[in-house]
Amino acid sequence: MFVLSVILALLVLIVLGLWWWQRSASAYWEKNGVSYIPGPPLIGAIKDTILFRKSFGDLFLDLYNHPQFKDEPITGVYFFYKAGLLIRHPDIIKNILVKDFQNFVDRPISSDPHVDGIGRDNMFSAKGTRWKTIRNKISPVFTSGKLKNLFLLLVNVSKMLEKKLALEIGEGSKEYEMKELSGLYTTDTISISAFGVEANSLFNPNAEFRISAKRATDFNWKRATEFITCFLFPELAVLLKFTMYSRETNKFCRNTFNYVMEEREKSKVKRNDLIDILITMKNEDPDFFYGDTLVAQAAVFLVAGYEASSSLTSFALYELCKHPDIQEKLRKEIMEYKEKNETILYETINEMEYMHMVVQEALRLYPSLPFLDRLCIPADGKESYSLEPYHKFAIPKGMPVYIPVIPIHRDPKYFSNPDEFVPERFSPENRDSIDLFKFKGFGQGPRNCIGSRFAYFQVKLALFTILQNYKVEQCDRTPAKIEFDRKALLTHSETPLYMTLTKIK
Repeated sequence: MFVLSVILALLVLIVLGLWWWQRSASAYWEKNGVSYIPGPPLIGAIKDTILFRKSFGDLFLDLYNHPQFKDEPITGVYFFYKAGLLIRHPDIIKNILVKDFQNFVDRPISSDPHVDGIGRDNMFSAKGTRWKTIRNKISPVFTSGKLKNLFLLLVNVSKMLEKKLALEIGEGSKEYEMKELSGLYTTDTISISAFGVEANSLFNPNAEFRISAKRATDFNWKRATEFITCFLFPELAVLLKFTMYSRETNKFCRNTFNYVMEEREKSKVKRNDLIDILITMKNEDPDFFYGDTLVAQAAVFLVAGYEASSSLTSFALYELCKHPDIQEKLRKEIMEYKEKNETILYETINEMEYMHMVVQEALRLYPSLPFLDRLCIPADGKESYSLEPYHKFAIPKGMPVYIPVIPIHRDPKYFSNPDEFVPERFSPENRDSIDLFKFKGFGQGPRNCIGSRFAYFQVKLALFTILQNYKVEQCDRTPAKIEFDRKALLTHSETPLYMTLTKIK
């Protein structure tokens, strides 16, 4: 009887504790005059996502479009024990990302500093002055002169893609899973551009480089849990010794990069690529760039260069196969370009305006990151950052803020018929009517994607290569609608993107 009484007392205490936590969470936002989207005690609004019932894209769509609060400039949420702020007001977003960036330099993401130097010290994750130093050192890779050299490498890979399709399709048709095909192409472009290695994934999809690149963003249940924890619960990730990338990916990047660095330094050959920049960084400041710090930069380029560009390419092809009229219009521009130029050129690729419109529209619908996050750390030493005149709330030091990219891109206030694929919205005559601060395909401000121009070249060359000779058509396995992958923090399709390529006679 005594044991039963103790158990009942403990259950009562647990229930009261959960009730108190829920009430105090709600009271915090009420006290500050901030709308609040609750969830289960100690779990909060992220419940369906951590149970893999809902993707991050769908989570932020629901939070942003909450029927009771969708017109509020900000809304409070709890992701587990952590209070955070969802930002809707475009001027607040602009201030956070650009005007007052010095107060929001860092991302909350973190992992164990003792076992995950690669995940913690790369340009995406690094914090404060360390991030700034790395960014400034890496920037020369993406000057126009360096990009021109890299562009020539991309053209060579696109020729290998053209050769692969010609051999496999001939004069007929062949079904492809487009994320896989795009991934083979982007693996080869990033391996040669960043690592100076010819991975040859297009003709050897089971090669080590390709398998390792794919593994980095292959979200099984375990890796999805670790990755999400690093993003949203960094203190827990440190405690549990989680890593941003899998240990296999870290080992591959470390071995490959160190080997290439050693061979490059021995040969004294200059390729004007990422490896050359990293060698210079190491020689100029060996106390700063030691251990895994250099490897970390190569790793983030591998993952971003492979994943973001392959996803964008496959999503663009999906929309083109669903809209054959748009596909034909783009193909016409490609053929007109070919008539004027013997080969595709760095100086003239951006002359293809409709190509750029198609890529921009695909990026609007399917940005690689469904949300941006920043950590409030006021640069003036204050304990909070005021949101006046937009709201009386002041963001306390240490609170994460979330900027919902997919919901903003699909908000009818900013983009008419937002769920439709309409490249013309980015036409020169319409471009001025679009507030570019509402378009965040590659982020915004000082911490935007440093490789965005390189990514555009990757995607445009892939579309050019495929569409000049092949029609992209739906097949029986083409999904009727894109559903976001519930295991992936990035924007992935839940189902494979099968399409048919048919040789144009």
